[in-house]
Amino acid sequence: LFLERCRWVTTVWLDDQRAGSRDSLIAPHFYDFGAGLKPGRHRLTICVDNTVKINLGIFVSALFGGTCGNMNGVIGRIELAATPPVWIEDAQVYPDVDKMLARVVVKIGNATGKSGRGKLSVQARSVEAAWDEKGGSARVEVDMSGAKLWDEFTPNMSEVTVKLGEDERAIRFGMRKFAARGTQFAMNDRTVFLRGTLECSVFPLTGYPPMDAPAWQRIYKILKSYGLNFIRFHSWCPPEAAFVAADVEGVMIQAEGPMANVAAGENPERDEFIEAEFKRIVDSYGNHPSFCTMTLGNEYGGKTELLTRWVDMLIERDPRHLYSSASSAQTTTNRQWTESPRGRGVPGAGTERDLRQVVAGDARPLIGHEIGQWMFFPDFAEMKKYTGVMAAKNFGMIRDDMEKKHLLELAPKYVEASGKFATLLYKEEIEVLLRTPGYAGFSLLDLHDYPTQGTALVGLLDPFWDSKGFITPADYRRFCSPTVPLLRLPKRAYTSDEPFEAAAEIAHYGAADLSNAQPVWAIRDEQGREVASGKWPALSVPTGKLTALGKIKALLVNARAPGKLTVTLSLQDTKFANDWEIWVYPAKAASPPPAGVVVCAKWEEAKSALADGKKVVFFPSLTNSAQSMRGGFLPVFWSPVWFPGQKPNTMGLLCDPRHPLFAQFPTELHSNWQWFNLMQHSRLFILDDTPASFQPLVRVIDNFARNHKLGVVFEGRVGGGRLLVCGFELPNMTKDPAAQQLLSSLYAYAGSAKFKPAQELGAALLEELFSN
Repeated sequence: LFLERCRWVTTVWLDDQRAGSRDSLIAPHFYDFGAGLKPGRHRLTICVDNTVKINLGIFVSALFGGTCGNMNGVIGRIELAATPPVWIEDAQVYPDVDKMLARVVVKIGNATGKSGRGKLSVQARSVEAAWDEKGGSARVEVDMSGAKLWDEFTPNMSEVTVKLGEDERAIRFGMRKFAARGTQFAMNDRTVFLRGTLECSVFPLTGYPPMDAPAWQRIYKILKSYGLNFIRFHSWCPPEAAFVAADVEGVMIQAEGPMANVAAGENPERDEFIEAEFKRIVDSYGNHPSFCTMTLGNEYGGKTELLTRWVDMLIERDPRHLYSSASSAQTTTNRQWTESPRGRGVPGAGTERDLRQVVAGDARPLIGHEIGQWMFFPDFAEMKKYTGVMAAKNFGMIRDDMEKKHLLELAPKYVEASGKFATLLYKEEIEVLLRTPGYAGFSLLDLHDYPTQGTALVGLLDPFWDSKGFITPADYRRFCSPTVPLLRLPKRAYTSDEPFEAAAEIAHYGAADLSNAQPVWAIRDEQGREVASGKWPALSVPTGKLTALGKIKALLVNARAPGKLTVTLSLQDTKFANDWEIWVYPAKAASPPPAGVVVCAKWEEAKSALADGKKVVFFPSLTNSAQSMRGGFLPVFWSPVWFPGQKPNTMGLLCDPRHPLFAQFPTELHSNWQWFNLMQHSRLFILDDTPASFQPLVRVIDNFARNHKLGVVFEGRVGGGRLLVCGFELPNMTKDPAAQQLLSSLYAYAGSAKFKPAQELGAALLEELFSN
């Protein structure tokens, strides 16, 4: 009896006689009824108990997954099969790419109770095999000199046929050698860079993973369309179909033991179970060439000697894969590679940073662990896609809260602004790692969303692997693919009298070297007009490393200022290109306050001027008040529900670029890099008590678990006066060209006839906002 995937314990009776129990979460459950079973009508009874038997950790995907369903019964194949009394119980193929041969190890099953001998054939080779009353084994080397190698670019599969008496098996495998080479990985002696994402068993229509190869091929085709070549199965091992599909599509897999965020050595029952699962993973799926790496589980430590013993055991049992003690482990063992602690790689507005010092700290390959986790606002239109066993009630709760707070009509803008902002951050985070010499790769968290886990909307794709529409796969591949041009910029905001300087490189991990590659660059404005351009001598670009292309130095004096420019770096007559946005501002100090406008930083002064019917631009002190909070550029990490202590715990800007406030300050509706220092020196005001129709001029999107109406720039009538409040610390940011330009634009607006606030702000509200 073969039960492909069960949760958790199965017990089987044949004709009311108990045949035993099995408890694997990641491998098929087998029951052998022996050779004495007579043909005819029999009663087969299967009980599946899906309750939790051992604490494997609350984040373990093999049990709970990213959709938190509790799978009932059995999924995948349910089969009864008969074999000869002496049969092929298992066959593993160990390719040797250096010698172009394959070592086939066959395990022989024997139900006769007697020893014996027979001819075992593998392809054209035959050997004499022997077995005792319990079974036996045999090894055969097969010449593979005519086989093509397997890798992400050419996923060529090979096959051997194993025959013993009447039993015959066709074993598909790939001729490939995946190894650690210094601080990086190599596939068939060519350095590779792993570009991947996670999979936490997120299947909202069914609550369980698909068991057919076409469903997994769809996912892998989507991954590769976004330039990825790798997938990490977080604290679980996928079914056979996932490996079959990855073999065909050229995707490298990291499987993991079903354990997360617990300590090895604390629970003997758990340790015994998990060790058995490790063996079952490599025994069940080891022949697949896509199976490249494995960890014992997610983010746990424990007794070093036990972790080391497990890794050593796996290396000994199946050397076809590389092993690490745990994803983002805090315990040092003899693991063959490691993962960096979770962190964010976007510290500032330039693009010079890399992680070479981190690489220098370990001689083994280092993979970026769960990078990104940039938050997207929920799109309520997604709720209608839940046509299966689950409903998006968390989205409904958020929607209802926004409706109660008169924010629901802004939801589509929140989705657009937060999504475009998060996409920019993912680009920079990936490039930080690509421009790090010797780095081995990364796994995103995530390319797609988690419906649960605090409502972790961290993906460019929704939980159904459908695009949210913020970037096309082709544009994503400009910064995430085997070949990516890179630019090291000291900053992104310039004045027109400053030279633009940058260093150009290219990260190339393609199938072969690039010969006679012609690097070119250009700077263009928003209308496509060329501001500057250039090229360097053609060169050969070796695969498997970073290559310097040259330095850019250009004058921006002819650029329209203020304005946004795009710097494009490419290899001429190829698909390899990448771009970065910069901003250029006039080479002058900020304009002085306009006549007839009072500028102040103390509320008592502002209140007095407003009482006299004057126009007031008010820069509040950045000290705390009950109705304000410090601002920041970066959005929510992972989930505001699971991590509520984040500050400021917001999701980027939202503004109307057509408003006259921005007449001299080019911007989109969302946060972009010219806002970096501005947001780092800002105070956000909680405007929940303003009228429902009141709209800040520069709004900050609050996280969806709180949904404050937040404004950093807003205006209102106060008696006969007009008030313009700015939470950016503009007067003190004299060395920041973006801040000085925003100040000029703000003063121009305040001094113009267009400064006519539509709504009245009451005295009590303002007192509460601005009193320390």
